[in-house]
Amino acid sequence: MNVKWWRNVIMASAITVPLAPTVHAESQPSDVAQARSTSSDRTESVIFVGPAGKTLISNQSTTSIGPGVELTSFERFDARGWLNGEIMSIDLGNDSISTDLLFPGRVSSAKPLSEMAKEAGAIAGVNGDFFDINNTKAPLGTVVSDGKLIKGPQGSHTLTASVDKNGIGHISTILLDGKINLPNGEVKLDALNQYGISKDGIGLYTSVWGAAERSQTGSPLYEVIVVDGKVASVSEGAGSGAISENAFVLVGREKGAEVLKALSVGDEVTVEYAPKSDIDVSFAVGGNIKLVENGEVITNLDDTTSAPRTAVGFSEDRKTMILVAIDGRQTDSRGMTFKELAELMKEHGAHYALNLDGGGSTTMVARKTGTDVKAVNQPSDGFERSVPNGIGIFAKAGSGELKSFAVETVFDSDKSKRVFPGLTRTFIGLGHDENYSPVSVGEVKWQALPADVGAFEGDGVFRAKKSGYAITQAQVKSSKGSMEITVLGELDRIEASDARLSLEMGQQSRFSVNGYDKDGYSAPIEARDVSIDYDETVISIMENVDGSFTVVPKKDGDSALITITAKDEVAYLPVTIGLATKNVDNFEEIGGWSFTKYPSEVGASMSHVEGRNGKGIELAYDFSTTTATRAAYLQASPTIELPGDVQKIGLWVKGDGNGAWLRTVIEDAGNTRYTLTLADQVNWTGWKYVEATVPEGVRYPVKLWRIYPVETNKNNQYTGQLVFDDVTVKVPTSIDVPEQMKDPDSLIIQNGEIEKGRWTFAVLADSQFVAKSPNSSQVQMARESLRQIVSANPEFLVINGDLVDTAWEEDFELAEQILQEEVGDKLPIYYIPGNHEIMGPGTLDNFLEVYENNRYSFDHKGTRFILLDSSTGSFRTSDFQQLLDLKKALTEAAKDPNVKNVVVMAHHPTRDPLPTKNSQLSDRKESNLLELFLTEFRQTSGGKGALFIGGHAHTVSVERVEGVPYMVVGPSGKAPYGSADAGGFYEWTMFGIDPTPVPAQAKGPEQSNGQSVVSGTDWIQAEVNPLLLDITLQTPERLKVGETIKIEAIGHQKDNLNFPLRYPATVQWEGSDNVFIGSGEELTRAETSGKYTAIFNYETGDFKALKAGEITLKVEANGMTKEQTVTIE
Repeated sequence: MNVKWWRNVIMASAITVPLAPTVHAESQPSDVAQARSTSSDRTESVIFVGPAGKTLISNQSTTSIGPGVELTSFERFDARGWLNGEIMSIDLGNDSISTDLLFPGRVSSAKPLSEMAKEAGAIAGVNGDFFDINNTKAPLGTVVSDGKLIKGPQGSHTLTASVDKNGIGHISTILLDGKINLPNGEVKLDALNQYGISKDGIGLYTSVWGAAERSQTGSPLYEVIVVDGKVASVSEGAGSGAISENAFVLVGREKGAEVLKALSVGDEVTVEYAPKSDIDVSFAVGGNIKLVENGEVITNLDDTTSAPRTAVGFSEDRKTMILVAIDGRQTDSRGMTFKELAELMKEHGAHYALNLDGGGSTTMVARKTGTDVKAVNQPSDGFERSVPNGIGIFAKAGSGELKSFAVETVFDSDKSKRVFPGLTRTFIGLGHDENYSPVSVGEVKWQALPADVGAFEGDGVFRAKKSGYAITQAQVKSSKGSMEITVLGELDRIEASDARLSLEMGQQSRFSVNGYDKDGYSAPIEARDVSIDYDETVISIMENVDGSFTVVPKKDGDSALITITAKDEVAYLPVTIGLATKNVDNFEEIGGWSFTKYPSEVGASMSHVEGRNGKGIELAYDFSTTTATRAAYLQASPTIELPGDVQKIGLWVKGDGNGAWLRTVIEDAGNTRYTLTLADQVNWTGWKYVEATVPEGVRYPVKLWRIYPVETNKNNQYTGQLVFDDVTVKVPTSIDVPEQMKDPDSLIIQNGEIEKGRWTFAVLADSQFVAKSPNSSQVQMARESLRQIVSANPEFLVINGDLVDTAWEEDFELAEQILQEEVGDKLPIYYIPGNHEIMGPGTLDNFLEVYENNRYSFDHKGTRFILLDSSTGSFRTSDFQQLLDLKKALTEAAKDPNVKNVVVMAHHPTRDPLPTKNSQLSDRKESNLLELFLTEFRQTSGGKGALFIGGHAHTVSVERVEGVPYMVVGPSGKAPYGSADAGGFYEWTMFGIDPTPVPAQAKGPEQSNGQSVVSGTDWIQAEVNPLLLDITLQTPERLKVGETIKIEAIGHQKDNLNFPLRYPATVQWEGSDNVFIGSGEELTRAETSGKYTAIFNYETGDFKALKAGEITLKVEANGMTKEQTVTIE
């Protein structure tokens, strides 16, 4: 549920509060405890966390939703993970505000909180009491509404949060005080509308109970139905069904049943009951644990179990109510422990506080200014759970006269306050009266200042003219509203929100269009600014009011290509309708399949056995022989080509219940391998079909290589066997999508070298050698890379993780030996760990024994280097303190005149350039936070340079995000992951930094990066040096005048890897004086100048013969050259 209207991003800041531990992230999903009972607080899995620590606050905003009612939404990040929450403060003394119970009308009923709030006319609320979730839905605690007792407390569930008739809040015990008047005297009333009655007791059920079963607990049971004050019927046991308004039902158990058996039809019976409390209660709702009392956190509260939480509290004078809803059991929010919740309540002014129902029940609703009430948190079930009651906040009806209004964009996106020059953004005004009730705004007068940045050309439609900032102003009579909008740089490229739409008949899907300028600043593009072309016989497309599109399929089994154009930029969105299942292998023959294992200590065998249908293949394994990551592979030899554009691949697996991670490896047409998860855990026995989705962006056809179980937890030791049968794929109708080439990024040098006057440093990553193979190709390439680096004489070297493949003592002994032999004391080395520096032992102990530090921060010639530890795949679980230190280092660097730029490095990239996204930081919000830090650094520092360098993806890539380039360096030993023609080759990288760069004139996203005063290029350059054995220059010996051909250089590397020698490798082309080598307008001028025999575009490889003669072309990469003479006739 989108709550972007509550969240205004502010500058992230580090504070110390008792809210966080350091925990180790699991690479593989694991079972979590399941606790089940009839109560809603015990029906879901829980997450156990460690002790408290530091917190990084990244987002927090407060907005008024009614007179005296404020809602604060916050997002925190600490060593335990992410935390999202909502805190509402209500002034109980405000005459325009009241509180009462939200209630579905029957005790044995439940509804989503937003429905109850809308029906009651509330402006806000939270869920209330725990309840009998699996049966009657009845709440556990006391329920009072409008001063009337509706239900008594179940057992010891007697704590309540209440507000009295003077508007004073209380946390107290409210009991049932009642009696039954019988012909032979009075007896105690033990229960009121409760799903259970205490032993020997008598319970009362009124019409408000509902139709659910009355108490079935106890034996014997006896039931008496009283209508108009007289016994109408008696029966053994307890019944169910609706109770009329003029009737009530008494149910007795054990001794209570005996009392009721004395009644006869026609006897007069009356009941009297009231809340037993010293408080003149207006409303009350039940809870279970006191969190804060007399301003102090209750001692011995649990601080290990994290879950979604709801709480209510009151200030010291009891005149302010505090409601809290904490999201949990989600990637975005871990939830809170009871101790954390209590501390949060106290922090926000609660002198008294009570825990309410949490878990999937946790919901807070509120109305946005001028709109209806809706959920503002993210319920852990993914939707609002139906709950039995809640606390409602009500506002008196206002005058209905427009008091004020807010300005919003129609497009629901966190980047909607941005737009590109020449494009539009649509705004609306949302009005309200003095009590924040919605009011129609009528005709709005729109204006933008300054007018040269953009102007309104219609009702709320702003058209941008040039890059800059503008204030959009709206006025209705005397009421005004405004919003700032940023006009970015010129539109450089566009993308659809989805890479592909796979639809079924009767299903529809939405997509939107996003644009990017050349520095990676993005904004949504509205439908009016986009033209689309498609086959109208196959699909239909409708524009939505929010600027997006809806696609509806019309022809089953067909496909269509949507061509999207905005200004001169084009993107494609393929749409397929329906998937067909195709068989790949039924394992009736075992030929073509083999097995292997990792590491060598693992036991494994393969056999042909009875399968699900006919024969199958059994893979037996022994994962009890080592604590390293263990895998047993069923391997297709050769690989099996899969039919069509595969979307899903699956098979039947007879499980052993051991919990291994089941994966498969496929290989695409570019020889890039993708590891996909078939099952997080094989936690079943017997046959089960499992399936994996093929990632977007693979190059077809795809081949199947491996199917295998893997165990990453060193503590899980076991043996087992899996039987595989019937591999199938699901494929759509094939569709051809034009290939779109990305322009080379200027960070990587093309047809040049690092400029003179720059100082240099080198980066090497992903050699991944092991001590058991000291002469392997990985060791050889690592040594060769180090020799080349030493020869190039940088000022220092950074090893960006995964120098070794396993992290045993002998591996680091070999690493240190290689570094001493090849580098010695010739230059400083900074070595930060990757995931393979913990592979095997599971800790950094062996690494730190040799290299002492897992991260660094230092300044060198005006550039601050911050080298981080991502060995677990997450900065948080690797070393949370480093994130606090990172923020501090960036803040100081922004202000320090001696620091001109920053370079942040870690093994894991923030974004994996490959479609599987397996190699990026595991926590996307963590990645986004780091990207936010670097963008903010550029903006607050006056435009100083920033760069992030990662590895791990075994592919060379550069992507600019919000004004900052993010580079991924390639491997220097371990096999590349990316395709050879898209950065998948062996290399090391040299960076050159201008010591005197000039910051950008503007800091914001509407301006591009600054230029270097020394060389006229960016403040930093990257020289990507492939590890070459040879070069082949593919040119003809003769060519005719006027002929244009493609010329390509091929680089040859170890392990028979051949790749086109072009971007992202740094390649220099030279030629004889009569051939012009260049690109762009220079090439056009050279062609018409009459000076040249031929021209060569080094970016595209196009060579054009202009006149007769002989020319020479020479290509050079990493010191290796190849030359060719061409005769033009």
